[in-house]
Amino acid sequence: MLLIGVDGGGTKTDCVVAKPKGKVVSFSTFGPSNPRNFGIEESGENIAKAIDESFSLVKEKENIGAIFVGIPAFAEEYKEKEEEIKDTISKNLKKTPVLKEKLFIGSDQEVAFACETKERNGVVVIAGTGSVARGWNNGRDEKTCGCGWLGDTAGAFQIGQEVYKKTIQALDGRIEKSILTKMVLKYFKAQNINEINKKVYKGKHIKVLSPLSIIANKVAKEGDSTAQEILFLKGKDLAKVALNTIKKLEFEKEFPLVLAGSMFKSEIFLKSFKENVLKEEKRAKIIISKKRPVLGALRLAKRNMSF
Repeated sequence: MLLIGVDGGGTKTDCVVAKPKGKVVSFSTFGPSNPRNFGIEESGENIAKAIDESFSLVKEKENIGAIFVGIPAFAEEYKEKEEEIKDTISKNLKKTPVLKEKLFIGSDQEVAFACETKERNGVVVIAGTGSVARGWNNGRDEKTCGCGWLGDTAGAFQIGQEVYKKTIQALDGRIEKSILTKMVLKYFKAQNINEINKKVYKGKHIKVLSPLSIIANKVAKEGDSTAQEILFLKGKDLAKVALNTIKKLEFEKEFPLVLAGSMFKSEIFLKSFKENVLKEEKRAKIIISKKRPVLGALRLAKRNMSF
């Protein structure tokens, strides 16, 4: 029997096929599958293509016990569309024989949490392009942020916004120029504010501003105090998001706190987050995710497997 796990995202969809004991037999990556950005039809089609490609790579075909698909915004906006999502994926599967009752849909947050722990209760904090803290405790399900680029607190886009603001302030004389100012001008291939703004307001804001978080981390390592302050404060902001979710769940004993997403690669951001969380919540057992999130989808597929 085979299990299939899918981790959908805003830029790509990962799919893995494995044996129930965990041996991976194939892996594939296809296009994006965030229904908030691309709609159910396109997202479902890309998920189906990723599944088909992975299954076609399996040399010894066997029955499929379960497929678990984790997608962004599912818990927030698409739970009531679960059957439509299943139908869309099912109708687009060309090479993979699967019954609809063996197809399970959940959130990318569940996938990220399951990737690093077998526990059912705990919290996951994701800081990628956006940010969210979601947790579970004895049937309770609580979330803070995860509202998209306008409402989130401390993802790459929000940090990119702060970098942009500090650059504008430095260029018009409100604060001192720094290495960060120089690197942002270089990134935009610009000489002044107007040249930066032509590119910021002409392009897609998320795509244009999010990479500024990488620049911030780079120059922070080189000692740029402006970049260091941005990363420190955003780490603190995200800690507040996590603590809000933890408080709602009322844990009575130690629980896993899984950290996932590219922003946790920043040492300053991570240190600030951890210090501010542990200052108020000693029961949190912090686990920094180092595995592919799709392996969490595989674990959830096994949990739902039909023998």
